Amino acid sequence: MLVLALAPQGKQMAQEAPQLSRSLLKQPCVNTGRGNWGVQEEDVSVGRALYTSRLYLGPGDRSAAAITCRIQPNRAGVIFQSLNLSFGMRDNDQGSPSATVNVYLDGVKAESRTVSPGSQAAVTLDVTNTKNVTLEATCSSRYCDRVYVWDAGLGYAPIPKKP
Repeated sequence: MLVLALAPQGKQMAQEAPQLSRSLLKQPCVNTGRGNWGVQEEDVSVGRALYTSRLYLGPGDRSAAAITCRIQPNRAGVIFQSLNLSFGMRDNDQGSPSATVNVYLDGVKAESRTVSPGSQAAVTLDVTNTKNVTLEATCSSRYCDRVYVWDAGLGYAPIPKKP
């Protein structure tokens, strides 16, 4: 009732189209760092919360692990609008130095977040005009443990149906 009372009479209220998501990992991706990475589903504890990781980046002692994925053009036939990332380091990796996660859009650094054991970060970026995305985990000192990624979603609007 309150919505009807606040809506202007005789005018339709605009509804925002729901955003759909597709995993970055469903796109063509290649190794672009000296460290290692892997697509592996694994439950991890970060900040005393359980997450199901889909990807790990292991800079190890090689200074950096990176993955580059082409997002445009794509087989889904959509224009991806956003990249939503959530990642962190496990609680039980307390002996590890921090790792920095850099996100590059078409080769230009767009975001950088540092995580330490037991901490997490989230990043949302506009990728509307982006062709390639690179995720890179770097270690500033000796050996760094893995960074676990549990969300790497590419958001897009549904394709309008033709009348």
